[in-house]
Amino acid sequence: MAYPAGLVDLIDDLYQQGVNEAVICPGSRNAPIMLALVRHGGFRCYSIADERSAGFFGLGLALKSKKPVIICCTSGSAGLNFAPAVVEAFFQEVPLIVLTADRPAEWIGQWDGQTIYQNNLYGKHVKHFETFEAFKPHQLVQKALDFPQGPVHMNIPIAEPFYPAKGEKLPVRTSKVAAMPHKQDYSWDKSILDTISDQKLLITVGQRPYDEAENTLFKLLVEKGIPVIGDATANLPAACELNHDLVLANEGLWSTYQADFHLHFGKSFVSKRIKQMMRQHKPAQSYLVHENPIGKPDPFQSLTEVIHATSLSVLHELISKNLTANPSFKTWNPAIQEAFFKKQAWNELHIYNALIDHISKTDADVHVGNSLAIRYINWTEAKLHAREVFSNRGTSGIDGCLSTAVGASQLANKLTIALLGDVSFHYDRNALWNKYLGPNLRIIVMNNGGGGIFQVLDGAKDLVELGEFMVTEHTKTAEKSTLDAGLSYSKAENFDELNSVFRDFFKPSASGKVLEIFTDGSENTAALQAYMALFKH
Repeated sequence: MAYPAGLVDLIDDLYQQGVNEAVICPGSRNAPIMLALVRHGGFRCYSIADERSAGFFGLGLALKSKKPVIICCTSGSAGLNFAPAVVEAFFQEVPLIVLTADRPAEWIGQWDGQTIYQNNLYGKHVKHFETFEAFKPHQLVQKALDFPQGPVHMNIPIAEPFYPAKGEKLPVRTSKVAAMPHKQDYSWDKSILDTISDQKLLITVGQRPYDEAENTLFKLLVEKGIPVIGDATANLPAACELNHDLVLANEGLWSTYQADFHLHFGKSFVSKRIKQMMRQHKPAQSYLVHENPIGKPDPFQSLTEVIHATSLSVLHELISKNLTANPSFKTWNPAIQEAFFKKQAWNELHIYNALIDHISKTDADVHVGNSLAIRYINWTEAKLHAREVFSNRGTSGIDGCLSTAVGASQLANKLTIALLGDVSFHYDRNALWNKYLGPNLRIIVMNNGGGGIFQVLDGAKDLVELGEFMVTEHTKTAEKSTLDAGLSYSKAENFDELNSVFRDFFKPSASGKVLEIFTDGSENTAALQAYMALFKH
């Protein structure tokens, strides 16, 4: 076998630099990469047939491990099927190492099979691209881990033959030991906070991983009377809960929330209202706290500057200041919400409230789908502050929500709960087409017969084409897909059935479980509209 020179060294480099998870998609052209990974002995390798699902599976592994993960495929369109996960990883700032096998350069554009233009395949949506050259030092892990973290891509041209003879061993490493990636250090101008003491301060927190040390300091700020606003994806402590998306439903009060000094931690918000309010009532000074963001993101359209620092360093400095309490967001009246949920009715709002109440008492990671699912968990009375919430909000698509959860479940020593809608489930059914569906996996599918979010969007909800071309109404269920995958299936069409399922659903079992909850889309819409109307005045 004319095994590609230097390929064993490349794979061992990645291992020495801390990478030990690899998702491998089947193919001939990438067989030498597969062999180097599988026979190395230091990698936990997963075989996933569908590249789109495999990419998100790898994303889930990286989210849970907080380390770079390899995703590997053959030549041709296979690499393009990684693209949705690569783009999500780029904007969510998650390190992936994408290894694509390719034809040798002389066969590109020659009508050879499974051949496309693979150099710079992902364009601006990777942090770094390079073509494999034997024994040349590479920058894959360093570039993936440098802030902002994200995906990197190496294209590896491989000539035939691909397979070793029976009993033939792979070459041994011949190059020097790999250089270890180094950490970046950041310093920032602390005088930025010198004038903060007598100003009306507002802190917003976008999507971020759960961090106990940061949360301790956010809680101390709340105790000082400083509002700390974040969606469920911010993974903030309960002390920070302000129900901001409901409070901000009353646009007449927006001007009273205007801040003098604003600090933003984390990444994007789900809530549209907080962004709209701050765009209309801009703070005098607004800072993004981030080691080194992609570009200069300014979702509130008021950015003064980026503070290139860790969140912890800024929070510690902030806590040391003599801050003036800002009571403007203390307008929440819990009695309105309590009265609504006390009158139990079979619609998604009440069901989500019941689900979250049960999940909050379960030791679990929670992966929430996009569209309505991620919004409902911000509107309910029950909250998920004691559980880490994951969601693919980098691009906010539905295409790999379930595959991401399945990937993350591999490294979880607790339940992994995927909470998503019916369209998200069916779109990503190949998440169940692998042998890695463990007994710690719980999938909850909200089946309202289509894409329910379009029924509540102003402008869309009155279109005659709504049902067929936007909601994409359907009558499918998750049952057959569930049973084909070897998981147990339950369904609920009322609270008696739901409560019966709850008795065992979160308990340990020999296999994973799927719960499908059926509701009427028009009733969900009516309930949500009535609920939101309660907070608009």
